[in-house]
Amino acid sequence: MKKTIRKIVFLLAALLLVLRRVSLIFIKNILRAVPNRNETPRESPANAESIADTPAKKLYMENKRKLQSMGARFEKTMKNASITNRDNLILRAKYRMHDADTHRWIISIHGYKDSHHFMLPYGAVFYHKGYHVLLPDNRAHGISEGKYIGMGWLDKEDIAEWIAWIIRRDPKAKIILHGVSMGGATVMMTAGKNLDHVVGYIEDCGYTSVWDIFACVMKRDYHLPAFPILHTCRAISRHRLGYDYVEASALTQLAHCNKPMLFIHGEKDDFVPTDMGYEVYKAFPGKKELYIAKDAGHANAMDFDPRTYFTKIFAFIEKNIDFSGAETEP
Repeated sequence: MKKTIRKIVFLLAALLLVLRRVSLIFIKNILRAVPNRNETPRESPANAESIADTPAKKLYMENKRKLQSMGARFEKTMKNASITNRDNLILRAKYRMHDADTHRWIISIHGYKDSHHFMLPYGAVFYHKGYHVLLPDNRAHGISEGKYIGMGWLDKEDIAEWIAWIIRRDPKAKIILHGVSMGGATVMMTAGKNLDHVVGYIEDCGYTSVWDIFACVMKRDYHLPAFPILHTCRAISRHRLGYDYVEASALTQLAHCNKPMLFIHGEKDDFVPTDMGYEVYKAFPGKKELYIAKDAGHANAMDFDPRTYFTKIFAFIEKNIDFSGAETEP
């Protein structure tokens, strides 16, 4: 009997060790900063050229080429910015301000394992529409410091500090937050903080929660069920990374938001499923609109149809966002 119990205990201990090892591998693959990311801008999963050959693909590729060229030209006109956040990480960004007396700002936030480079075309368009532009590199991305990716939950605190950076330069600032993919999730998570000087939000293909997107990734890319590996990852991440996958929820944060939000999602997004776009839109209680981009996959709604993309954005801003109200200065 004792021998049988010892065998059972041994097997359970072995299984727990294997489970912990697999969970650590998952965390390393998914949440560790990209090695050598400071050397060259890399192409993220959001940019993978997995689009099937269709009549729309040729136009998509031509749009993307033009937009990237425009973004590269825009970057040459930008200045460097940096802050030290509450975790003592040095975070960096690119920005450009107009000489004209305007207080309209846009913060455009990049996605998972990307950098400000992905947001340059967006920034260029907003700048030419009269906005001061700030393009941050999130922690553990681009040339910002950080060992682990924040998945929007830690990044919402960093965005609050970038907002404070803007207000120090422009106490009358009226700020719109715009983000794509993980940046979209960051926008929604930050929205729940209802920060002064933020007047509206544009989220593009963000996910419902870190738990939900990781469960999708585990099933799609690793062919594994969430239980028990993701539960173990969650416990490890709470301790090592400082956040909980379930608590890190855009859905929860949206319930507290009191400013207008535009929701955008690709019709054929299979990285962050389009159903999540409908879910976050439904969860938001305030002024809102939803744009489902025809033919678009993940994070390429702008590339498929830039004219419609920005027409939707600026029409939403014109209709719903008030730039005249006084803000509380810090």
